[in-house]
Amino acid sequence: MNKTPVEFIFLAFGEKTQYHSQLVYSMISIAAHMPDDRDYSFTIVTDKTDFYQWLGAQFNVVGVDENTLQKWRGDVDFFWRIKIKAILSIAEVKPEHHCVYLDTDTIADKSLTDMMKELDGGNNLMHIREFDFHSPLGRTGKKMQSHGIGKTYGEFDMTLDSAMWNAGVVAISKLRNPSKVLSSALVTCDAMCQEGMERRLVEQFSLSLALQSTSISEAKNWIRHYWGNKLQWDALISSFFAKVLLQGQNFDEAVEMFKTQRHEILDVIKDNKLQKFKNSVSKRYKRLTGIN
Repeated sequence: MNKTPVEFIFLAFGEKTQYHSQLVYSMISIAAHMPDDRDYSFTIVTDKTDFYQWLGAQFNVVGVDENTLQKWRGDVDFFWRIKIKAILSIAEVKPEHHCVYLDTDTIADKSLTDMMKELDGGNNLMHIREFDFHSPLGRTGKKMQSHGIGKTYGEFDMTLDSAMWNAGVVAISKLRNPSKVLSSALVTCDAMCQEGMERRLVEQFSLSLALQSTSISEAKNWIRHYWGNKLQWDALISSFFAKVLLQGQNFDEAVEMFKTQRHEILDVIKDNKLQKFKNSVSKRYKRLTGIN
């Protein structure tokens, strides 16, 4: 019996090479841990297609320009709407695949066989379940709770039982019709923006509502998400790719070297009080000056 193929989708925009390096490292980790009896492929949506020429023709590199990115922001002009729209654009042309989106700052750290079984069984996955609105976390979660509970966004009611899931992983089973799920998330995202919802986590919550409307589990057993310790991870990744370059390795050879890598680094380092203060000042300065 043929197993459902998997389409892994990544997004990276702009000149900052660390994001593109993270992306390729994540793909390498996937290739190192995917079961041999499963067909899979990678799609990279980017405005820097030249960063990926060395990978070869087996990778689907989709180039987008500023006009496309602006269009994907929609009438609500929301930057992170791009994420949902980009994933949807690939899912629509890969209807026979499980659809698995990953943030660049992720790696697979064990065999993905059981994760594939989850998708085969019709289970969607996101990275972790962060909270439900009985007990929202952070100021953003509390603002969303006070603003949205009891309202309907798209086809979904926002209730205290609605959960926020981390969108570092967004994996949709073919059995759940990824294009339909993502289209529902997009409508929900637009509805929240139009209605005045706190925007910081809108695309993540829209995806959460759409995926949890059927069946959902955490992907953290297979995927690490190092959003809170990029400095150390970027140093490790830079060292890895220096060896790839110096040894003239291709992608497959880099996968073999990855299998010898040690990843004894934390995914999240909690800021101390001084660092929190510095981060707060930096964010306020950027808001005042318009610096992104």
